[in-house]
Amino acid sequence: MSVVNFPLITNHLIDLLPEQERTLLFQHCEIVELEFGTILCEPHQRYRYLYFPLSGFISLVTKLDGHKPLEMGLIGNEGMLGVTLALGITAAPTQAVVQGKGTAWRIDIATLQQLLEQCPQLQHVLQQYLFVLMAQLSQSAACVHFHELDCRLARWLLMSQDRAHSNRFHLTHQFLADMLGVRRSGVTVAAGVMQKQGLISYTRGAITILNRNAVQRAACECYQIELDEYQRLLGKLTADTVRRKLTEQGTP
Repeated sequence: MSVVNFPLITNHLIDLLPEQERTLLFQHCEIVELEFGTILCEPHQRYRYLYFPLSGFISLVTKLDGHKPLEMGLIGNEGMLGVTLALGITAAPTQAVVQGKGTAWRIDIATLQQLLEQCPQLQHVLQQYLFVLMAQLSQSAACVHFHELDCRLARWLLMSQDRAHSNRFHLTHQFLADMLGVRRSGVTVAAGVMQKQGLISYTRGAITILNRNAVQRAACECYQIELDEYQRLLGKLTADTVRRKLTEQGTP
């Protein structure tokens, strides 16, 4: 499999690898497009491919019979889809669906299993990220139970913005409602309040963050807790770089 030119946006986990391991990994990866709404895996089914997102991002979704899906986590270029492979687990624990279109490095599961035996730092980095992802899932469960919708909405908008690498991204009210596990009318009201306050602009499914600092003040503490935990284990967050870029674009 040939290696294409490296994209400008990189994956933070891959950046943490020593050059030799990174080069070996790239020899077996390919760049693929992530199209909005594409289901990449289903729970309890074996992964076929694993993904290191670049400009796109992926939702981890839990579904119960008779209920709408609930988003438990997001994976952007700070992470990886399929990280349970670091424990030898080849089946997906949740459904994964593309929420933000973009690109990703893709590798087949058998090849990455072999690379984990050859690359000790890759194994170490993925194990650390797995812990961070478990913490995110746990934080999300508590957030859903204890925090009000407007705070949760602000949190997910910030998380989406970090991974979209842009102030503007596409999220419909219905999709947000499904991901937050609430009625569409609730999201419409909460988003409407944020729009009236000048925090966001919303037109035909396109959301623009107008005042990131204000949105962050409106979000629950879960957003910052997750950022701090990631940085504690995996170093400087990709989100920090993204925030600088967004500020340069003119976000207050």
